[in-house]
Amino acid sequence: MRRMALLILAILAFTAGTAMADSIGGRFGVTGRAGGLVPVGDPLISSTSESKTGFVGGGGLIFGLGSCFDADVEVLHSPQLNTEIGGVKVAEAQLTDIAIGIHYRIMPNNRLVPYIGGGADFIKGDVSFTSGNTYGLDWTYGGHANAGIDFFLNKSIALNLDFRGLFAVKGDITRGDVVVGEYDPMSFIGTVGIRLILPEKL
Repeated sequence: MRRMALLILAILAFTAGTAMADSIGGRFGVTGRAGGLVPVGDPLISSTSESKTGFVGGGGLIFGLGSCFDADVEVLHSPQLNTEIGGVKVAEAQLTDIAIGIHYRIMPNNRLVPYIGGGADFIKGDVSFTSGNTYGLDWTYGGHANAGIDFFLNKSIALNLDFRGLFAVKGDITRGDVVVGEYDPMSFIGTVGIRLILPEKL
């Protein structure tokens, strides 16, 4: 995945030009994205020893705040994060992250627009053990820092590459009203996606 990301960056840098994209200031957009989530807070689930990389997908809304800033709301969902003990799979976790962020857009009128930013995150999920027991992962909260690139194919469509670190408070694992453990959603997330930017006046 790292090599693919570097290749995409090289291609985008080679083909980058100016005057291909207007600033998104005052414009709404819709983003769809997919990629991978790497748990950093090993183990993701208490009482296990290792957590595996899983698929993550989702999307959200973006709005341009002037020429150099944007705000976005995104929902990312990872449907299967395998956790192991001694190399043996013992559970599958699902995580949903609701992220609210703001970004500084560098060279906002160029075809290639890098950005950096951060925001707040709210995380929830569940975990199913191979024994047949399923537990809830209660809401927890945290924040993220991210960096990425928008590559505009035209003034309304952009390809996106995004990398973010998710930092969060450990949350409770519950069955009913009983706390049976904790989970650590801290992770690294890398995605590719597409943005559809609406005109200022429809």
